Amino acid sequence: MKHSSMNWLILVAFCCPLSMAAGCDTPSNQDGGDTELLSVVAISRHGIRSATVSTESLNQYTTQLQGFPLWPPSATDPDVPGNLTIHGEQNVTRLGSWYRDFYVTQGFLPPRGSCPADGAVFVYADINERTIHTAQGYLDGMFPEPTTNCGIQVSHASNLHAADPYIVTAAAGTCKIDTAADLIAFNTRTGGAAALINTYSSQLQMLESVTKYPLLDLPTTVTSDGAVAFASGTLFNVADMITETFELEYAQGMPDSNCASTVGAQCFAWGAIPTGGLNDLMKLHVLNMGTACGLPSFAQVGSSNLMWQMVGTMDQTLSGVRNPDMLAPVTSKFTLFVAHDENLLAIASFLEGVSWEAEGFQRNDPGPAGALVFELHKDKHSGQFIVRLFYVIATLDQMRYATTLTLDTPPQRVPLAIPACGGAYDCPYDQFKSFITANVRQDCLVTQ
Repeated sequence: MKHSSMNWLILVAFCCPLSMAAGCDTPSNQDGGDTELLSVVAISRHGIRSATVSTESLNQYTTQLQGFPLWPPSATDPDVPGNLTIHGEQNVTRLGSWYRDFYVTQGFLPPRGSCPADGAVFVYADINERTIHTAQGYLDGMFPEPTTNCGIQVSHASNLHAADPYIVTAAAGTCKIDTAADLIAFNTRTGGAAALINTYSSQLQMLESVTKYPLLDLPTTVTSDGAVAFASGTLFNVADMITETFELEYAQGMPDSNCASTVGAQCFAWGAIPTGGLNDLMKLHVLNMGTACGLPSFAQVGSSNLMWQMVGTMDQTLSGVRNPDMLAPVTSKFTLFVAHDENLLAIASFLEGVSWEAEGFQRNDPGPAGALVFELHKDKHSGQFIVRLFYVIATLDQMRYATTLTLDTPPQRVPLAIPACGGAYDCPYDQFKSFITANVRQDCLVTQ
């Protein structure tokens, strides 16, 4: 996990992709005129950031003479690892602009030059600099109207030095993960570290050749202190940290050839990754993030508040009655939560194996500013309320080359089957709500 208020270990994960069941619904007429869009709740990861550890910490895992690159300063404090980069915030702003244009075409948001009604848009972010500035980037892109962001502000917890229980529930101490159960599930799913080394031998060998460091000499200790994870400094922990850093270097636009030889020179993986190799190396990142986030107890704890807030927000839209436990006002039509990659992976597992594929990324890689977007629709013929789920993210090259995102050059918007609804793309809202209500951890929920 990447949360500055605690020193959690980078989580081992293996969000096992769930193949679509035979006979599941297909995403027909997803943006057609047969439904009325009533509510959108998006849960996004933050945008492109620098590494969450210092360059000195990374440099112990390479003998490349330049060492890992020094990242450009962020818009705020240039010396804090893990802050959102200026390029990262601009990428989110481009995404926000596309969200605005797309939902204008759905008749859901007002056209440019006019503002939504008061309280119609609500944005909530975790307390990190990178999440708050990601949220602001979305607003800058969605609502560049002369009245600053149409008066819409980013909401977040008042204490910026404590873990936010809505987003990092276990870290906030609201409830505990059952690490004993998760450790059993981890060993069952992975077969243990030795099996993983064998399965990922080609990626590990490539990573050694790129870093020029004997990574396979690192230990493979698994811990279960707070959450099941490979301990800091162990093989798969380090492999995750390095490969994700490479992905972020690429998205940031660092050069991949004619790299300077000076210490700290900005260059994507020293120009040493073979053609097509980044995508293959990213299997190590998805492995490490995807197994603990997908372990049963971690997924439940990491999802409960956001899933409860999502359904509760939609309930408010349908009833018109304010629920005091909801963060969003009763008038909110477009609700955005800015969180972390582990939140998206936990939600995917919580929903019994939601899975996505996006250009430039490994399957189920929650890349920078990737978002799970839940839409509540009303069928105009039957009157039935249905939920549709999408994964939205710019391609890795759109991020790298700062592509302007428009209706003609859009980000990826991938319709997702919902296993918790039997693999349907159109999930009856009552069924969806019943699943959420039955599976959230009641002792984890934050109430007013």
